Amino acid sequence: MAVWGGRTGQRAFEFHIMNPLQLAMKEWEDKTTPQHKERKGGKKIRIQEFRKYGEAIAWLELDSKHIEIKKIEKLSCKGRGAGTALIEFLKSLADKYQVRLFGGVVAYDLEPPISNCPTLSQAQLEDWYQKRGFQLRRIPDSDIVLIWYPDLPKTASDACQPIETK
Repeated sequence: MAVWGGRTGQRAFEFHIMNPLQLAMKEWEDKTTPQHKERKGGKKIRIQEFRKYGEAIAWLELDSKHIEIKKIEKLSCKGRGAGTALIEFLKSLADKYQVRLFGGVVAYDLEPPISNCPTLSQAQLEDWYQKRGFQLRRIPDSDIVLIWYPDLPKTASDACQPIETK
């Protein structure tokens, strides 16, 4: 646990004890910049709270037990490695703060402003995560593939089927 806070002049401000998940998310926010995206779904416009790291963006959410990777996208059709740099940074945070990354592997078409770039297929995306050290598991009787780094919780090990390493 770390203590965050201090004293300014005669005025003291509150101390907050942050857990490792909160510390990892604080460092994520300190080293990235907001890059919100609007997504139209019917009559509603939803804001997706991405953050930019290098030439890629990620939408993360904090759970009580892990950091969930909702989406990762590159910002340019040119060049390679933007997503890899971002995921390696997330892994470094997970290692540093000893927290777990979690997410669902879902190939999808990119939305504006980068909507005309080629994207990875579901199989390519699964392979991409495996090559970067993530544990992949398929939920039985479904097409849903989940990822964990650096390892998966026992409940997931028992409930999901391993995916063959390529």
